[in-house]
Amino acid sequence: MTIGQTGTAFTGLVLFGLACLSASGLAGAHGGLELDDVPEGFVKASITQRPDIQGLSSLILSAPRPGIMLRYNGEEFLTVLGTDGEAFLRFTRTGVSVNTASPSWKASNESPPAAASAGNTSESSEEPTWVTLSDSGSFSWLDPRLNTLADVHHDTDSRKEWAIGVRQANGDVEHISGTLMFTAYQ
Repeated sequence: MTIGQTGTAFTGLVLFGLACLSASGLAGAHGGLELDDVPEGFVKASITQRPDIQGLSSLILSAPRPGIMLRYNGEEFLTVLGTDGEAFLRFTRTGVSVNTASPSWKASNESPPAAASAGNTSESSEEPTWVTLSDSGSFSWLDPRLNTLADVHHDTDSRKEWAIGVRQANGDVEHISGTLMFTAYQ
């Protein structure tokens, strides 16, 4: 590259930079962008209680719509209960399966997702049909119990409790539970 070519390239770069600065200044002179339906904040989920089940770990996936991740490496199977108390996910140390007859599974495939049932513990009337989702003992999903925006939206002092039931192979049910809190953007 010759000195003349370098000077031309430098001049082009300077002119491009000035054009970008001018464009942003012109846009600012006419006011900022006006957007409709911008949320005023987000719902933050947290876990406050974990069951004492050997080999089970859980964590919240923070995002505009919170999710949950479970990892299980226990000896016997573990069943996560859905929003209606039905068998939803089955964990073993070598895989995770979903009950495709579960209303929770059907709701997770709708757009937008259906609202979660509050406290209903009845079993699904359909027989479980198990389909493998993961070949490891880990799985994460967007659970509707962590997305109850309507109940806490716009109320910065409000906290809502949530719980996800976990049934052990012996039939005992324990819960992963926590809180949801609306946090306004600063």
